[in-house]
Parts: sequence; structure tokens; C-alpha cells
Amino acid sequence: MQQITSSMAVKGQAVHTGRMKIIIYCLFGIMFFFAISSTMIGILIPEMTESYGLNNTQIGIIGSVQNVGGIAAMVFGGVLSDRFPKLKLIVVFFTIYTAVLFGIGAAPAFVMLLVFFFALGVANSYLNLLISAFVSEAYGEKRTAYLNMIHAFFSLGSLAGPIYASMVQRSGQPWNRSFVNLGVLCTAVTLAFVIIAIPVKDQKNMAGGGSLLGGVKSLLADRTILILALLCAAYMGHQAAIGLWITTYIQEGLGLDRSIASMALILFWGGIVVGRFMQPAVDRKIEYSKWLCITCLLSAVLYTAAFLIGSGVFLVAVLFTVGALTGAAFPSIIGMACSRYPHLSGTATSTVSLTSSLIGTLLSGFIGALVDAAGYLAGMMVIPVLLVLCTVILVIYRKL
Repeated sequence: MQQITSSMAVKGQAVHTGRMKIIIYCLFGIMFFFAISSTMIGILIPEMTESYGLNNTQIGIIGSVQNVGGIAAMVFGGVLSDRFPKLKLIVVFFTIYTAVLFGIGAAPAFVMLLVFFFALGVANSYLNLLISAFVSEAYGEKRTAYLNMIHAFFSLGSLAGPIYASMVQRSGQPWNRSFVNLGVLCTAVTLAFVIIAIPVKDQKNMAGGGSLLGGVKSLLADRTILILALLCAAYMGHQAAIGLWITTYIQEGLGLDRSIASMALILFWGGIVVGRFMQPAVDRKIEYSKWLCITCLLSAVLYTAAFLIGSGVFLVAVLFTVGALTGAAFPSIIGMACSRYPHLSGTATSTVSLTSSLIGTLLSGFIGALVDAAGYLAGMMVIPVLLVLCTVILVIYRKL
């Protein structure tokens, strides 16, 4: 009888392990798909501008409301994840994300479009947090390897986003079909994930009584964490500005063809993927904070030259180069924060990310207003200024 019970336990464990592997594969797919929607928007902005009759300030508002959605997810998401199983929440929020894709594709007016982009910001940020937390809890000592794989798929999705949007454009379909088509694919992933994930027992974490804002306030009192939060805000502000504005600048500001604008964004994200795969080799040769300090300054010089010269070919080359040189900045900054508070890695990550989103919310609208008031060149010059700021912050960080 004892042998039978033991055999059944082993069999049940094997089934659970097999199902967990399938769940992880599904999570890879989910990270890939919501990364696509994050990076394809820049390609579609010129068509969206024509469709809704937008000015540059309104384009900036699109980026701002997404950031506000991300902030809302980080502030209030902890309450949900402390009270409900994370795997079930991933199912719920990926379903919401899929519905939002269809909503964006059908939005009849700009106000409704903003509502859906706010919801997209909520879903994207919260899914990122939930998946990272679930993988971290599920794999214990192996968490680093699995988290790296998860974020590798996010990087690949980020690269696929502008490629996919460009393919939709070349096929002659309107911009909103990009979201609808992606929604159809995500519906299939959602149905498969529901069937696989629902039977799995997922423990609720009832220990996290503290609020995120309380933890953020506590960590921001640490000068090192505050400096890293500002560094993250400046670097991710530069990346968000490229993602939202560069295709519009190339088409409207430089008067170049849409294919060049699309290629620019594709190569920028391609460079970021290269940069993230390069990071281990860089770490073996030089401390990454020193590498980032040097490359941010070099990138600022390259961007300034590209914007002043006004050559599309040179700008495309610069975008790929900067992506490759600084592509691992975000995960590295998070790693610096977590190494400072290894026992509070979740709160450290949220602190740095939340500060970045708050500043990003203001930055998107500011660039749009600046473009309307002073032209595209003035708006684009914010990008190298942010990278110079990164260099200054890193010099201060390295002296601590």
C-alpha cells in the first residue's frame, strides 16, 4: 500500500512538473506577445496621426497615459497579488490585454483610444510584474536562469514588434489591423493557457502586508537607490522617446520614406537585443556601470551629430549602435538596485521602475509640446540630453 501511495505521489509530481514546463513555455509566449504591442506603436504613430487628426502634443499624451497605466498597476497591483494566486491573475490580465488589443483596433474616437492605451499600460506592466514574481517563486535557486530566459523573450518580442507592424503596413492593411490581428493570436494563446493553468494549485502569498508606496518611500531615503531610480528614469525616458517619436521624426521631420523610418526602429530594437546578449562578455572585461557611463556619453554625441546632420542613413546606423552599446542598461540598473537590497529585491525593482514611469509620464507630453512649439529638432535633442544626464548620474553613482 505504501509503495502504491509513493508511486502515485511520484506520478503526480511528474505530471505537475510537466504541466509547469508547459506553463513556463506559455509565459514565454505571453512576454513575447505583449512586448510586440509595446514596440510596434512607434511604427504606427504617423498613420494614427492621420486617422484621428492628431497634433504632436496629443501623440505625446498617448505615451503619457500608458505610463500612468503602468504606475497604477505597480501601485495597486501588490494588493491583488497578495490576495489572489498569481497564475490565476496572469490568466485574467492576459485576457484583459487581449480584449484591449481589439478595443484599440475598433476605437472610434481619440478619447476612447486613450482609455484603451491606459488599459494597455496597466495590463503590460502588471503582467510583467506578475510573471517575474511567479517565476521567481516557482523556481527558487534557478530563478535567475528562468528570469533571464523570460526577459530574453521580451527582448525578442520588442524586436518583432516593429517588424510585424511594418509587414502589416506593406500588405496594405490599415494601422488598426495590427492590433486586431495580434488580438486574434493572443486569443488562441489565452484559451490554451486557461486550459493548462486553471488546474494548477498556485499558492497565495499572504505575507506581504506592507504597501508598495511605503516600501518605495523607505528605499528612496537611501541615496544610492534614489540615484539609480533617476538613472533608470533618464535612460528609459530616452528609450521611450525613440520608441514613440523616431518614426514620426524621420517621416515628418526629415521627409524620408516610411520604409526608412520602420527600418530605423527595427534596427534600434535589434541593437538592444544584441546589447543584452553582449552583457555577460562586457561584464567579464569591465564593470558595467563604467561601461554604461562611457557608452551613454558616446551615444549622446552620436545622437547629437545625427540630428544636426539630418541624414537618415546615418541616423539608422546610430540607432543600431546605441541600442547595442546600451541595450542591457535597464536590467543592469535593476540588478544594481537589487544587489543593494537583496532581501527586498521586489520592492527595489518596483521603486526604480515606479520612479521611471512617473518621469516618463511627464516626458512624453513634454516632447510632444516641444515639437509643436519649436519643431522636431528641438524635441529630438531631448534624447541626447537625457543620455548626458545618465552619464552625470553614473559618475555620481560610481563615487558613492
